[in-house]
Amino acid sequence: MWRLLPLCLLVACVATDPNKSASVGGGAGTQQRTIRTLELPLRPPALIVEGEPSRWTFQDFNVSGWVDEQGLWSIRSEVHHARLRCATYEVGIQLGKGLLSCSNVTWLTSVEFASRVRHCNGATRIHTGGGRFMDTAVVEAANCVRVVVRCEGC
Repeated sequence: MWRLLPLCLLVACVATDPNKSASVGGGAGTQQRTIRTLELPLRPPALIVEGEPSRWTFQDFNVSGWVDEQGLWSIRSEVHHARLRCATYEVGIQLGKGLLSCSNVTWLTSVEFASRVRHCNGATRIHTGGGRFMDTAVVEAANCVRVVVRCEGC
């Protein structure tokens, strides 16, 4: 019987979460929270090919992506989930204009999310996706990008 006690305690801890709503299936009680933001400079195109849209890139240790002059964008980011319970993560970007170090930034767009991935059991997963900013004037003015990771069920 004593050998089953740790298993029973683990199940009880996983089954009850005082911060979680009683609703099931992502109802009105489900909360999303931002767990990470990262401001990065947009680097100008290294190579300009005639007839192809120019791409400004951004990169950090586990994040990379680009935005082109037509407003199309793409991102790839690793996201780590440290808990056993499952949660859903989203990764998105926001464009802004600021100093070269991306401090004192005025954000020109809202956050556009590209991926929605469910993580369980302490998993690290790669999020990829993209979208389009419709206002190309904003894209031309931007020199910084904010990468936002938010979580539902954390």
